Amino acid sequence: MNGGRNNRRKWGLRLVILLVTLGFLMPAPAPVMAASGDAIFWTGMGLFSVLGAGAIAYAVWEKSRPDQPRLLNGEFYAGGFLGAAFTPNQDLRYPDGFILNNGLTRTPQGSATLFGNKFNNSLTGGVKLGYFFHSIPYLGLEAESSVNNSYVNRRTLSVNRPIQGMSQAAVPNDFWMNWTTALHLVGRYGFLPDQEVPFGRLQPYVGIGPAVIVLYEEVDSAKNFGIDVMAGVRYMFTKHIGAFVEYKYNHQWDVEIEQHPFYLPNGAEGRGMAHLDFDCHKVVMGVAYHW
Repeated sequence: MNGGRNNRRKWGLRLVILLVTLGFLMPAPAPVMAASGDAIFWTGMGLFSVLGAGAIAYAVWEKSRPDQPRLLNGEFYAGGFLGAAFTPNQDLRYPDGFILNNGLTRTPQGSATLFGNKFNNSLTGGVKLGYFFHSIPYLGLEAESSVNNSYVNRRTLSVNRPIQGMSQAAVPNDFWMNWTTALHLVGRYGFLPDQEVPFGRLQPYVGIGPAVIVLYEEVDSAKNFGIDVMAGVRYMFTKHIGAFVEYKYNHQWDVEIEQHPFYLPNGAEGRGMAHLDFDCHKVVMGVAYHW
């Protein structure tokens, strides 16, 4: 028995070393991107992934020994949640230019960027379905779908270059709906175990995975792949009923919205393909049934 445990320990340590080594071998961002938000984001995500994967690998090895708790048939759960969604200010980029209409003529213009388009906070809600594995109850998969509305009030934004001598432009009242469907790899840990809930009534957890995100805007919609991250804590009131509090974050790169308008102070209208990176933060509370 001791020989088997020693072998598992050696393999667990080898796996951690391999993951960390691969992380250091990952290519660094190009120098021209070193100060960009995407470069910082991806560097942080790379470090988080390597260190997180190493920690999960060690925890799985350590906590999956024969003397650790097992689920007889795995653990399914289904739940729903409500909360608040927060969308940071986003820049609207027109890299391919736009058409300027002054009521008499329509003239093509070069690229431009409008800084700091503001989205109002909103409510969010959704459902989730998950499964924790029989042999490794600390790991699971979760499918989730949620929706939130983001309103934009008419406001004046600064422009990166003068347009017909004007350095400001206004965006109109607008309505955005963010529909996110994600698949998470979930890791959890259990505290306060007892006879009814041997894994532990208090269960902090984290999850990360790909997402399909659809943005519906008044003049267009955009479908994009993104990344979705979550962290939360669950409390099991009974072996079947649990409540949770959760933070979520999703990010989309280079969302494209066709024919997105803006207006100059002289009344001229600009329309073109607007590009933006779309972020959304959510804080939710929910209830789930486990079986």
